[in-house]
Amino acid sequence: MSTRTYRIVSTASAAAYVVAVAALIGLVTISLFLWLGQPWGTINDLSGLAMTLALAPAMLAYYELGGRTPTLLAQAAQATGWLAVLTWAALHALFIAGAVTYDYGAPASGPMALEQVALIVIALWIAGANALAAEWLSWIRWVGVVAGIGSALLGVGLLLGGANHPLSYAGGIGYTLILPIWAFWLARLLGRIAELR
Repeated sequence: MSTRTYRIVSTASAAAYVVAVAALIGLVTISLFLWLGQPWGTINDLSGLAMTLALAPAMLAYYELGGRTPTLLAQAAQATGWLAVLTWAALHALFIAGAVTYDYGAPASGPMALEQVALIVIALWIAGANALAAEWLSWIRWVGVVAGIGSALLGVGLLLGGANHPLSYAGGIGYTLILPIWAFWLARLLGRIAELR
């Protein structure tokens, strides 16, 4: 393993742990927000921001370790995934700052609709990258596929009918429960790969 690959895989392992921990913090804080109100909602939003930004190094590890996709398509997928992460993060930062509002009971519109489109792109990247990764990924790929599809359903549900849409509930399971499980196992796997240096 080259020094460059080692750095990418090691960084991605740490980032995947951040995804897992931030997702679990998000699960706890959204529950506290629904029960007690603020500041738990803001903490939940910040954990979502950290979780999404930490996906970018994991995306790079998938590219570095390879898969079944031709190089040009893999590069296009990598660029699209990173663009979606940055778009989602920028819009969510505006939401946290109060520059953008969102009525969770209504279908997402305006900047929040664009945020959901970015979430769908990220989620489809997760599902696709896991399905097409080379043998290095092992059984974890199927957890990633389910996490990606579930997260995409969340975005679709929020676009179609808001937080109370049936797809939002179904997708919420993938986003809040399966995604952190995938990220945790991915972090462990990437850590083991880095140790093979």
